[in-house]
Amino acid sequence: MMKTLEFDGQVFDVIEHGGQPCLTLAEVAQALYGQGGAQSDTPFESRVRKLYRRHADEFTDKMTGMINMQTPGGIQRVRVFSLRGAHLLGMLARTERAKRFRRWVLDVIDEHLEQGQSRYADYLETLRHISDRRAAASIHGRGLNQWKLDKPPLEERLKRLESEIQPSLQLH
Repeated sequence: MMKTLEFDGQVFDVIEHGGQPCLTLAEVAQALYGQGGAQSDTPFESRVRKLYRRHADEFTDKMTGMINMQTPGGIQRVRVFSLRGAHLLGMLARTERAKRFRRWVLDVIDEHLEQGQSRYADYLETLRHISDRRAAASIHGRGLNQWKLDKPPLEERLKRLESEIQPSLQLH
């Protein structure tokens, strides 16, 4: 899973919500309009909040949600947007910066999907290898001792790959 993303020199902390990488409303506002910072509610955040409210019916539950998050003012409910949700906000905003943001988000989504597909191919290859080795070991009992040695690392790799591909499968 992604930990940080960078757009126009701004680094955003990625939050996982519903198995998807997400950005906070404040981060999306900063990406679309610039500036931002330590203030609790900038005029740009208000703009993005109004933009979201005006078009809330276009967002699915997978595109946005509310989470409890530590803020300078303590734990608060914060709206987050998946990459698809952030892209939709970018489509609704009409600034030059929003144009660049839309392209950037699509590139990040593509990269995320490619990583997931690569992990999925690795997962299928490992699964095939386990099946082949199991079949070879069971033929007249030959190779059974070797299978006992080979099986645990292959199963561990399969479990690791399953946990890695699970979040990325939800984006398809």
